Amino acid sequence: MLGITTQNAVCGSSAIYSNPDTTYVRNITVSGNKALSDNDIKAVISTRENTSYFGFFKPWTGIHRFAEHLFSDRQGAYPRHATLLSTESPVKAWLQESLGEQPAQFKPDDFQRDIALIKKLYTYKGYFNASIDTMLVTSRKDGKTAINITVTENQPARIDTIHHQGLEKLDDRERNAYLSGSAIQLGRIFTVDDLISERDRTIDFFKEHGYALIQEDSIHINIDTIGVQAGIQVIVNLPEQLTYGPLKAILRDPRSPDSTASRKTRHIDGIDIVDYTSENVSDKLISAYTAYRPDQTTKLSLQQATLQNFGATNMFSSVFISRDSVSQGQLHTTLHLEPKPRHLIKPTVYADNRYGKLFVGGKLIYENKNLFSSAENLRVTTGFGVQTSDSNDLLKNLDESLYTSYKPYELGISADLVIPELNHPGNTYGAFLEYNRSRLPILLDNQKGLMRLSYNAGLTANSRVNFDFFELEWVKKDSLDGFRTLFEKDLAENIDVDPENMEAVDSALDSLMQTTLNQTFRLQYFLSNRPDQPRQATRHWNVTLEAVGTLPWLIDRYVDKASYEGFTDNDPQIFGTTYSHFLKLSTNYSFTKPGGENTVTAGRLFMGWMAPFGKAEDTPDERRFYAGGPNSMRGWVFNTLGPGRNSNDVTANLGADIKLEGNLEYRVKFFRVFNQPSGIAVFTDVGNIWDRQGDYGLTLASLYKDIGWDMGIGLRIGSPIGPFRFDFAYKLYDPSKHPEPWVIREWTPGDFTFNFGIGEPF
Repeated sequence: MLGITTQNAVCGSSAIYSNPDTTYVRNITVSGNKALSDNDIKAVISTRENTSYFGFFKPWTGIHRFAEHLFSDRQGAYPRHATLLSTESPVKAWLQESLGEQPAQFKPDDFQRDIALIKKLYTYKGYFNASIDTMLVTSRKDGKTAINITVTENQPARIDTIHHQGLEKLDDRERNAYLSGSAIQLGRIFTVDDLISERDRTIDFFKEHGYALIQEDSIHINIDTIGVQAGIQVIVNLPEQLTYGPLKAILRDPRSPDSTASRKTRHIDGIDIVDYTSENVSDKLISAYTAYRPDQTTKLSLQQATLQNFGATNMFSSVFISRDSVSQGQLHTTLHLEPKPRHLIKPTVYADNRYGKLFVGGKLIYENKNLFSSAENLRVTTGFGVQTSDSNDLLKNLDESLYTSYKPYELGISADLVIPELNHPGNTYGAFLEYNRSRLPILLDNQKGLMRLSYNAGLTANSRVNFDFFELEWVKKDSLDGFRTLFEKDLAENIDVDPENMEAVDSALDSLMQTTLNQTFRLQYFLSNRPDQPRQATRHWNVTLEAVGTLPWLIDRYVDKASYEGFTDNDPQIFGTTYSHFLKLSTNYSFTKPGGENTVTAGRLFMGWMAPFGKAEDTPDERRFYAGGPNSMRGWVFNTLGPGRNSNDVTANLGADIKLEGNLEYRVKFFRVFNQPSGIAVFTDVGNIWDRQGDYGLTLASLYKDIGWDMGIGLRIGSPIGPFRFDFAYKLYDPSKHPEPWVIREWTPGDFTFNFGIGEPF
């Protein structure tokens, strides 16, 4: 039944509109539905409602209407009573199509078809007796129509019988394996979705058992319904069972046609290789990464594994398998491989405000995708970044005459080599070298050299483990003019050093400026889901365990027995060089969940802990945790939050041993810039860093009292290299303002922290 009424409760077959030519949709409400959600029902109908917030706020239609009125001059000239802008203006088109949203029209004919679609959707879900009633309420004032859809679902049809036909070729083991995984079960509600799942499962099952030529039309499903009972008959027409025949692999250069002059042929492990490229692709790579061989029973999973193996090398621009022919019970296939260009040079740029001011830089990356012919990947990166101004808020307590102003910078070069393990496709060995030099805003000059050897292996389709079985880091710090005074004024008391005790200050400075070795064993576990449907949430979780200083400790204890000037037997050192000795554990969980067509909810939770052991009494600041900045607590400038209720930014720049942080944001894309989706994000961050003990140590009381909290809004401008982020965050709870941490009470619009970055924060 379709009822149409006005706000004055007039019922009939037509509505009274203030404008009979065009009627717009105010809202659509659905009631009575239990088996299907409101969104499920609204997704199948063409009648739509405009995007709204809080149930009534519709800013995008307002922008569309505003542009329609503003650009109303058809001549684009200066006639009387007309605006100065033409209706054909590209600015109007951009406003309406990128920022605005066209008001949703109500079309009675389309709505009648929508009701039929809802009925059909319920039929697909097994509710054959569902009825759909509607009520339309149209305002005399503005002509907008409120649509109410009432569903009476009634009892669904349930499956009472299932019969299979055509399984005679299967032995008992195969038959039982096929039937045990059925998507249709006795007593379950009948749905077309389950029938489609059963059809797809049937195809996949038999393709895995030698029936490579089975298709959708090989399966027929008949349904017999009586009242609320449904009988299902599945008829499977199995083709011939096949084994793999001769296998060919063809390498082609997509940039040039095949030629007999460049054709090279060879044979290895049952694979005929035809190579038209000038690339040197190892026969062992092709053999190891091809998962099937002639005379094996055909299996879909073997072909999928082959494609995945070659795709994971990042060496080929195109990988596919063609089914060439069938003869004498054998399937002839060809593996097609198109290598990417071996050499790649890629410049990149970045920008953020990591020290409170604009920091810009660039990198030049050279990549060789096939260094030694077996998909070894070498990447060499060199980069430089610098703060655009020499102003420094961290030195505000220091007289400018005590130091020379400078611009913080970072300079680095690195080489990363990844070598596939041919006997275990998907697993890799890695070697990494790096040199980095940076000048920090707290009058410190840092140099770092790093060497790492690692092994990365897949555990399941969704999980991996990485083991850095050897890492050696060399760290050297130098102080700049004025650092001693800065230390005495802003740092000493915060790290339990008496600034009046010169001997204690000298000892602390010597300890801070020592050249240090960090030898690390690191184990990392990664887990992520792969959502089959775009509306599902994507989740990532990783855990990292680091043991630093184990080998130097063994050398210190059993090998190096000598004495060195400036060290005692209780100092962690080998051959006159200090080494770090600590354990570090951290875990990170993040998710992104699509909402509507242009909305995403994203979040992250991070926890980290570290502690020294052995002879070491402290942890190195280059390995500690930090809080604040564009990818952390956005209410604070880079690395200026904590530890605990500390109020000194310089102390915060030395980090702490414990970190707890949570981030949540809601992203909305509603316009485009340079054809890239753009929008805004509303976010909140909560967290801090703590020492293990002392005034800023983590306790139950400090966890409650010293947790920072911010909230804000950010602009996201899309670009090919990721969204440009402009975040404006307001502190709600600032532990450094103890005993009055609720700074929201004194909130002013201009009291925000601005953070800038490229790419999503998590």
